[in-house]
Amino acid sequence: MKCTRQKTGTRSTQDSVITRTTRLGTTTRTAHLNTTGRTTYLSTTTRIVPILVLLALISISSLMSFPALARGGLEGVKIFIDPGHGGPEPGAVGPSGLREADVNLRVSLALRNCLTEYGGAQVMMSRTDNVDLGLGERVTLANNWGADRFISVHHNASVNRDYNATETYAYYYADGIATDMQEKVHNRLLEGLGLRDGKARTAGFYVLRNTYMPSILTEASYISNPYEEARLRDMGYTWREAYYIYLGIADHFGVAP
Repeated sequence: MKCTRQKTGTRSTQDSVITRTTRLGTTTRTAHLNTTGRTTYLSTTTRIVPILVLLALISISSLMSFPALARGGLEGVKIFIDPGHGGPEPGAVGPSGLREADVNLRVSLALRNCLTEYGGAQVMMSRTDNVDLGLGERVTLANNWGADRFISVHHNASVNRDYNATETYAYYYADGIATDMQEKVHNRLLEGLGLRDGKARTAGFYVLRNTYMPSILTEASYISNPYEEARLRDMGYTWREAYYIYLGIADHFGVAP
């Protein structure tokens, strides 16, 4: 132990201070001896522990203030995905024969994976293979399950094969929740696919009109466009479409993807 004597004035008017530093495990103690012979220990641990506690409280407070920013913030949310068409109903058919029903299903399966694996949502699908399913059956499944949101996945067609755009639909009289989801998903699809903005639109589609929960229908692109049809054959491209729909849903619920 090394002691250092420091004189800061005459002994008659000021105390002599002796600083002793002792290493006890991981704790450093500084002893102040005054002329009365009393020793006061100021432990470094005593000073550090309150600081660590304060930092922990700040961290916990921050997480409580921003609960939606945690990954997987869709736990408990029930989302119904409806891949449009199927079975003997192929939907639109591309110039080289690609069926819309098949593309819808591929995008929907990828969307289900994004919602469950990234967001932690509960997902039900109207179909998971190429089966015939009526519009009434799709709506009944979603309503009976008590879904929180409904997304019907489609791809459009036009007699003008040069035309290609992204469109997203909500019901004519949809409430603000549905139109917010429509806007968020539409903006993300525009960002991800980079196509012409065909606008967020309204329509009286059966699945939008008869579902009890906020519902939208996506027409992410036009399968009738030869270039777009070729892209829709690419698994990576359709996965990206699904991922951007997921990002829009995450935006809608205010959670980080």
